[in-house]
Amino acid sequence: MRPLIPLALILMLAACGQEPAAPVAASAPLPLVKPVAETVPGLPDGGAKGDADDPSFWLHPDDPARSLVITAAKGAGLRVYDLQGKLVQRIDAETEGRYNNVDVAYGLKRPDGSTIDIAVASDRGRDRLMVWAIDPANPAAPLTDITDPTQGQVFPTRLSPDGMAEVTNPVADQASAYGLTLWKDKATGEVRAVVAQRNAARLAEQRLVIRADGTVGHERTRHWDFPTTHKGQDLTAENDNDPALDWQPQFEGLVVDEEAGILFAGQEDVGLWRVNLTTGKADDQPFYETRGSVKSPFNSQDSKVARDVEGLALYRGADGTGYLIASSQGDAHGDEKAPDAAGLDDSFAIFERGGHNRYLGSFKLTANGAIDAGQECDGAELISIPLPGYPAGLLVVQDGYNDDLNGLNGEPEATNFKYISWAELVAAMPQLTVKAGGWSPR
Repeated sequence: MRPLIPLALILMLAACGQEPAAPVAASAPLPLVKPVAETVPGLPDGGAKGDADDPSFWLHPDDPARSLVITAAKGAGLRVYDLQGKLVQRIDAETEGRYNNVDVAYGLKRPDGSTIDIAVASDRGRDRLMVWAIDPANPAAPLTDITDPTQGQVFPTRLSPDGMAEVTNPVADQASAYGLTLWKDKATGEVRAVVAQRNAARLAEQRLVIRADGTVGHERTRHWDFPTTHKGQDLTAENDNDPALDWQPQFEGLVVDEEAGILFAGQEDVGLWRVNLTTGKADDQPFYETRGSVKSPFNSQDSKVARDVEGLALYRGADGTGYLIASSQGDAHGDEKAPDAAGLDDSFAIFERGGHNRYLGSFKLTANGAIDAGQECDGAELISIPLPGYPAGLLVVQDGYNDDLNGLNGEPEATNFKYISWAELVAAMPQLTVKAGGWSPR
């Protein structure tokens, strides 16, 4: 049972506290929402060891029922599913490749003036960006590799340990391309990738470049470095025996609100940051912190997000309305369990899309017959367009313990993705009033 929380605490500023959080019945359990479908088969699915990580969504230009969920499976490559979770296409990783995050962009211009939709994945194993063209007319194998084989590293350098200089970054060190999101610059029409560097507090923006032969590479446009300490806590401190004393400076969850020109970025142990992509300026502190750790000077127990904060996704309504969703992963599972005192492990926090991104509430997944719940969600994606079977849109989240095997002991035998109808979520959280269909990626 969750502990009773005084009314005064409910009205306190959320985490870094820019506005009061929306009133929530603190003594009540979080709303539970049932997934309506899941991807099959689960991972691993034979061959290279596969691990579901990050989903993305592609809307078919003519027939919404033929839209796709394109997912990263790390060492197993990519898996592409239909709206019922059935496997459409399997793409194995290149040798030594490890596809960590994936996203979709529409209307990339070719040298001849035509356009294509693309999927791009961060290749953590080789520090590259992998690119596929998406063909609406090929339902059996819609993705075709168009990666520039001559591309350089995404992160050829990294900061020295004292933060004073750039040093060479060998691929073997795996301080490589990690989290990823795509966005299209309205002023130039360019598609750009924002990529997080593994084990570092750096985000880089890479402009996608189509070569004369039709392959796609990338060029650095700018990057941002964030603090590696927070409220007196060294974010590089490691402790293999106690999760409460183990820290990381890295980001992973990323999503861009193109209408507002804002990048939302999740620094896993710290919280949510904003970057203004028009001015290039990042906020000087996270707008919402994680709960930190009770054994650390960074201890924000009024927060509703248990670290790690992971997958980020936007529910886009008309005129800039909508919601930001963040996975509150927590440390309730594994060999060294450290469950959150307020029961916020394995939950999802919802914030207003605009303004000061006010916290609105949280929910958890629960089983639906043969479909299990979800734990330790790494990645999430949302589409706010009515689709067959999803009248108000679709939320897809990674499940780190498909079928809850092995007692959630940190070594899951299987992972997959769960599909949640947004209509079911609204039924559980009536404060979510933004209507579907007010925005289209096309």
